[in-house]
Amino acid sequence: MSIAAAERALADYATEPGRSALVRISVDDRTWEGGVAADAVRPAASLLKLAVAIAAEEAIADGALDGARRFSVAELGAEPGDRSVLDLLDPGRDVSVAELLGLMLGSSDNPCARRLVELLGIDRVADVAARLECAATAVWTDAEAGVGGTTTCRDALTLLAAASDPVRHPASARALRHSIRNSRIPLGATEDDIRIAHKTGTLSGLAHDVAVLECVGGTAQVAFLTEDQHDTLVTGYAMGICTRQVLDAWGLSVRTTVSAVGG
Repeated sequence: MSIAAAERALADYATEPGRSALVRISVDDRTWEGGVAADAVRPAASLLKLAVAIAAEEAIADGALDGARRFSVAELGAEPGDRSVLDLLDPGRDVSVAELLGLMLGSSDNPCARRLVELLGIDRVADVAARLECAATAVWTDAEAGVGGTTTCRDALTLLAAASDPVRHPASARALRHSIRNSRIPLGATEDDIRIAHKTGTLSGLAHDVAVLECVGGTAQVAFLTEDQHDTLVTGYAMGICTRQVLDAWGLSVRTTVSAVGG
Protein backbone atom coordinates (compact mmCIF):
# COMPACT_ATOMS: atom_id res chain seq x y z
CA MET A 1 0.00 0.00 0.00
CA SER A 2 1.33 3.43 -0.95
CA ILE A 3 -0.70 6.52 -0.09
CA ALA A 4 1.98 8.65 -1.74
CA ALA A 5 1.54 6.79 -5.04
CA ALA A 6 -2.26 7.21 -4.86
CA GLU A 7 -1.92 10.92 -4.17
CA ARG A 8 0.58 11.28 -7.01
CA ALA A 9 -1.84 9.59 -9.43
CA LEU A 10 -4.59 12.05 -8.50
CA ALA A 11 -2.24 15.01 -8.80
CA ASP A 12 -1.07 13.85 -12.22
CA TYR A 13 -4.67 13.48 -13.39
CA ALA A 14 -5.49 17.02 -12.28
CA THR A 15 -2.58 18.75 -14.03
CA GLU A 16 -5.04 19.69 -16.79
CA PRO A 17 -7.43 22.50 -15.72
CA GLY A 18 -11.12 21.82 -15.20
CA ARG A 19 -10.69 18.42 -13.57
CA SER A 20 -11.97 17.25 -10.17
CA ALA A 21 -11.59 13.88 -8.47
CA LEU A 22 -12.45 12.16 -5.20
CA VAL A 23 -11.42 8.64 -4.16
CA ARG A 24 -12.41 6.75 -1.00
CA ILE A 25 -10.71 3.45 -0.23
CA SER A 26 -11.88 0.90 2.35
CA VAL A 27 -9.56 -2.04 3.06
CA ASP A 28 -10.36 -4.19 6.08
CA ASP A 29 -10.72 -1.69 8.96
CA ARG A 30 -8.74 1.05 7.20
CA THR A 31 -10.22 3.94 5.23
CA TRP A 32 -8.53 6.62 3.13
CA GLU A 33 -9.83 9.58 1.16
CA GLY A 34 -7.94 11.61 -1.40
CA GLY A 35 -8.98 14.11 -3.99
CA VAL A 36 -8.35 17.23 -6.03
CA ALA A 37 -10.96 20.01 -6.16
CA ALA A 38 -13.47 17.48 -4.80
CA ASP A 39 -15.91 20.23 -3.84
CA ALA A 40 -15.61 22.24 -7.04
CA VAL A 41 -19.07 22.79 -8.53
CA ARG A 42 -19.37 21.46 -12.09
CA PRO A 43 -22.24 21.03 -14.57
CA ALA A 44 -23.84 17.76 -13.49
CA ALA A 45 -25.04 16.60 -16.92
CA SER A 46 -26.50 13.09 -16.81
CA LEU A 47 -25.43 12.41 -13.24
CA LEU A 48 -28.67 14.01 -12.06
CA LYS A 49 -30.58 11.18 -13.73
CA LEU A 50 -29.61 9.34 -10.54
CA ALA A 51 -31.86 11.72 -8.58
CA VAL A 52 -34.64 11.32 -11.15
CA ALA A 53 -34.46 7.52 -10.80
CA ILE A 54 -34.55 7.68 -7.01
CA ALA A 55 -37.50 10.10 -7.11
CA ALA A 56 -39.38 7.90 -9.57
CA GLU A 57 -38.79 4.74 -7.58
CA GLU A 58 -39.92 6.39 -4.36
CA ALA A 59 -43.00 7.85 -6.08
CA ILE A 60 -43.93 4.40 -7.40
CA ALA A 61 -43.45 2.88 -3.93
CA ASP A 62 -45.65 5.45 -2.18
CA GLY A 63 -48.35 5.36 -4.85
CA ALA A 64 -47.81 8.86 -6.20
CA LEU A 65 -46.78 7.38 -9.55
CA ASP A 66 -48.23 4.30 -11.25
CA GLY A 67 -45.27 2.12 -12.24
CA ALA A 68 -47.51 0.06 -14.53
CA ARG A 69 -48.77 3.04 -16.53
CA ARG A 70 -47.74 2.61 -20.15
CA PHE A 71 -46.77 4.95 -22.98
CA SER A 72 -46.18 4.14 -26.62
CA VAL A 73 -42.65 4.70 -27.89
CA ALA A 74 -44.03 7.22 -30.40
CA GLU A 75 -45.80 9.05 -27.57
CA LEU A 76 -42.54 9.51 -25.66
CA GLY A 77 -41.39 11.90 -28.36
CA ALA A 78 -37.74 11.29 -29.17
CA GLU A 79 -36.37 14.48 -30.71
CA PRO A 80 -34.30 14.43 -33.94
CA GLY A 81 -31.12 15.19 -31.96
CA ASP A 82 -31.74 12.48 -29.37
CA ARG A 83 -29.56 9.39 -29.33
CA SER A 84 -32.20 7.22 -27.73
CA VAL A 85 -32.51 3.53 -27.02
CA LEU A 86 -36.19 4.02 -27.91
CA ASP A 87 -35.16 4.35 -31.57
CA LEU A 88 -34.45 0.62 -31.52
CA LEU A 89 -38.06 -0.20 -30.60
CA ASP A 90 -41.21 -0.32 -32.69
CA PRO A 91 -43.00 3.07 -32.42
CA GLY A 92 -46.19 1.26 -31.45
CA ARG A 93 -44.60 -0.65 -28.60
CA ASP A 94 -45.72 0.23 -25.08
CA VAL A 95 -43.24 0.98 -22.31
CA SER A 96 -44.17 1.17 -18.62
CA VAL A 97 -43.12 3.89 -16.20
CA ALA A 98 -40.99 1.32 -14.36
CA GLU A 99 -39.29 0.45 -17.65
CA LEU A 100 -38.71 4.15 -18.36
CA LEU A 101 -36.72 4.30 -15.13
CA GLY A 102 -34.51 1.40 -16.17
CA LEU A 103 -34.00 2.64 -19.73
CA MET A 104 -33.19 6.15 -18.54
CA LEU A 105 -30.59 5.07 -16.00
CA GLY A 106 -29.14 2.14 -17.94
CA SER A 107 -28.64 4.05 -21.19
CA SER A 108 -28.77 7.69 -20.00
CA ASP A 109 -31.81 8.15 -22.22
CA ASN A 110 -33.10 11.71 -22.52
CA PRO A 111 -36.68 11.05 -23.80
CA CYS A 112 -37.24 8.68 -20.87
CA ALA A 113 -35.83 11.26 -18.45
CA ARG A 114 -38.00 14.04 -19.88
CA ARG A 115 -41.18 12.00 -19.42
CA LEU A 116 -40.28 10.97 -15.88
CA VAL A 117 -39.54 14.58 -14.89
CA GLU A 118 -42.87 15.63 -16.42
CA LEU A 119 -44.66 12.99 -14.35
CA LEU A 120 -42.77 13.68 -11.13
CA GLY A 121 -42.25 17.43 -11.25
CA ILE A 122 -38.77 18.85 -10.82
CA ASP A 123 -39.37 19.72 -7.14
CA ARG A 124 -39.55 16.04 -6.25
CA VAL A 125 -36.23 15.45 -7.99
CA ALA A 126 -34.63 18.38 -6.19
CA ASP A 127 -36.00 17.07 -2.89
CA VAL A 128 -33.99 13.86 -3.36
CA ALA A 129 -30.74 15.81 -3.47
CA ALA A 130 -31.79 17.88 -0.47
CA ARG A 131 -32.72 14.83 1.64
CA LEU A 132 -29.42 13.20 0.80
CA GLU A 133 -27.71 16.38 2.04
CA CYS A 134 -26.15 17.15 -1.34
CA ALA A 135 -25.91 20.80 -0.35
CA ALA A 136 -23.71 21.79 -3.30
CA THR A 137 -26.08 20.26 -5.87
CA ALA A 138 -28.63 22.38 -7.75
CA VAL A 139 -31.40 20.84 -9.85
CA TRP A 140 -33.57 22.35 -12.58
CA THR A 141 -35.61 21.31 -15.61
CA ASP A 142 -33.69 20.98 -18.85
CA ALA A 143 -35.59 20.96 -22.15
CA GLU A 144 -33.14 18.54 -23.78
CA ALA A 145 -32.10 16.14 -21.03
CA GLY A 146 -35.14 16.42 -18.76
CA VAL A 147 -33.01 17.42 -15.78
CA GLY A 148 -30.05 19.78 -15.47
CA GLY A 149 -28.00 21.30 -12.72
CA THR A 150 -24.67 21.33 -10.97
CA THR A 151 -22.92 19.04 -8.50
CA THR A 152 -19.57 18.09 -7.00
CA CYS A 153 -17.54 14.90 -6.76
CA ARG A 154 -18.59 14.54 -3.12
CA ASP A 155 -22.30 14.93 -3.85
CA ALA A 156 -22.09 12.68 -6.91
CA LEU A 157 -20.74 9.83 -4.76
CA THR A 158 -23.64 10.37 -2.35
CA LEU A 159 -26.19 10.17 -5.17
CA LEU A 160 -24.60 7.05 -6.62
CA ALA A 161 -24.44 5.33 -3.23
CA ALA A 162 -28.17 5.93 -2.72
CA ALA A 163 -29.21 4.89 -6.23
CA SER A 164 -27.10 1.72 -6.15
CA ASP A 165 -28.42 0.54 -2.79
CA PRO A 166 -30.37 -2.65 -3.64
CA VAL A 167 -32.40 -2.51 -0.42
CA ARG A 168 -33.52 1.12 -0.62
CA HIS A 169 -33.74 1.44 -4.41
CA PRO A 170 -33.75 -2.02 -6.03
CA ALA A 171 -34.95 -0.87 -9.46
CA SER A 172 -32.32 1.85 -9.73
CA ALA A 173 -29.60 -0.48 -8.45
CA ARG A 174 -30.57 -3.06 -11.06
CA ALA A 175 -30.47 -0.49 -13.86
CA LEU A 176 -26.99 0.62 -12.79
CA ARG A 177 -25.76 -2.96 -12.60
CA HIS A 178 -26.89 -3.54 -16.17
CA SER A 179 -25.97 -0.17 -17.64
CA ILE A 180 -24.26 0.25 -20.99
CA ARG A 181 -20.50 -0.10 -20.51
CA ASN A 182 -17.84 2.44 -21.31
CA SER A 183 -14.04 2.52 -21.11
CA ARG A 184 -13.42 5.20 -18.51
CA ILE A 185 -13.08 3.54 -15.12
CA PRO A 186 -11.54 1.18 -14.43
CA LEU A 187 -9.60 1.28 -17.70
CA GLY A 188 -9.55 -2.01 -19.56
CA ALA A 189 -11.85 -3.85 -17.16
CA THR A 190 -14.18 -6.45 -18.68
CA GLU A 191 -17.19 -8.44 -17.53
CA ASP A 192 -14.76 -11.22 -16.62
CA ASP A 193 -13.29 -9.27 -13.70
CA ILE A 194 -15.93 -6.67 -12.79
CA ARG A 195 -19.63 -6.24 -12.19
CA ILE A 196 -20.57 -2.72 -13.18
CA ALA A 197 -23.19 -0.40 -11.76
CA HIS A 198 -22.20 2.75 -13.41
CA LYS A 199 -23.35 6.23 -14.50
CA THR A 200 -21.39 8.43 -16.88
CA GLY A 201 -22.06 11.67 -18.67
CA THR A 202 -20.64 13.57 -21.62
CA LEU A 203 -21.39 16.99 -23.06
CA SER A 204 -19.29 19.31 -25.18
CA GLY A 205 -16.04 19.68 -23.26
CA LEU A 206 -17.37 17.70 -20.32
CA ALA A 207 -16.90 14.10 -19.18
CA HIS A 208 -17.84 12.59 -15.81
CA ASP A 209 -17.58 9.13 -14.29
CA VAL A 210 -18.60 8.09 -10.80
CA ALA A 211 -18.34 4.52 -9.56
CA VAL A 212 -18.24 2.12 -6.65
CA LEU A 213 -15.61 -0.55 -7.34
CA GLU A 214 -15.92 -3.77 -5.38
CA CYS A 215 -12.39 -5.11 -5.27
CA VAL A 216 -10.67 -8.22 -4.03
CA GLY A 217 -9.63 -7.01 -0.59
CA GLY A 218 -11.64 -3.82 -0.34
CA THR A 219 -13.89 -1.19 -1.92
CA ALA A 220 -13.11 1.99 -3.84
CA GLN A 221 -15.50 4.88 -4.45
CA VAL A 222 -14.27 7.13 -7.23
CA ALA A 223 -15.67 10.32 -8.78
CA PHE A 224 -14.28 12.28 -11.71
CA LEU A 225 -16.01 15.50 -12.82
CA THR A 226 -14.64 17.76 -15.53
CA GLU A 227 -15.44 20.73 -17.74
CA ASP A 228 -13.76 22.71 -20.51
CA GLN A 229 -11.89 19.63 -21.75
CA HIS A 230 -10.35 19.88 -25.22
CA ASP A 231 -10.85 16.14 -25.89
CA THR A 232 -13.23 14.08 -23.75
CA LEU A 233 -11.79 10.80 -25.05
CA VAL A 234 -8.37 11.82 -23.75
CA THR A 235 -9.97 12.88 -20.47
CA GLY A 236 -11.77 9.56 -20.14
CA TYR A 237 -8.54 7.71 -20.77
CA ALA A 238 -6.86 9.78 -18.04
CA MET A 239 -9.66 8.82 -15.62
CA GLY A 240 -9.06 5.16 -16.35
CA ILE A 241 -5.30 5.43 -15.92
CA CYS A 242 -5.68 7.34 -12.65
CA THR A 243 -8.12 4.78 -11.26
CA ARG A 244 -5.84 1.87 -12.12
CA GLN A 245 -2.87 3.62 -10.51
CA VAL A 246 -4.79 4.33 -7.30
CA LEU A 247 -6.00 0.74 -7.10
CA ASP A 248 -2.50 -0.56 -7.75
CA ALA A 249 -1.18 1.70 -5.00
CA TRP A 250 -3.53 -0.02 -2.58
CA GLY A 251 -2.96 -3.51 -4.00
CA LEU A 252 -6.58 -3.83 -5.09
CA SER A 253 -7.92 -5.87 -8.00
CA VAL A 254 -11.34 -4.88 -9.31
CA ARG A 255 -14.06 -7.50 -9.14
CA THR A 256 -17.28 -5.48 -9.45
CA THR A 257 -18.23 -1.93 -10.40
CA VAL A 258 -21.29 0.23 -9.91
CA SER A 259 -20.84 3.35 -11.96
CA ALA A 260 -22.59 6.44 -13.23
CA VAL A 261 -21.37 8.41 -16.20
CA GLY A 262 -22.58 11.97 -16.73
CA GLY A 263 -22.11 14.33 -19.59
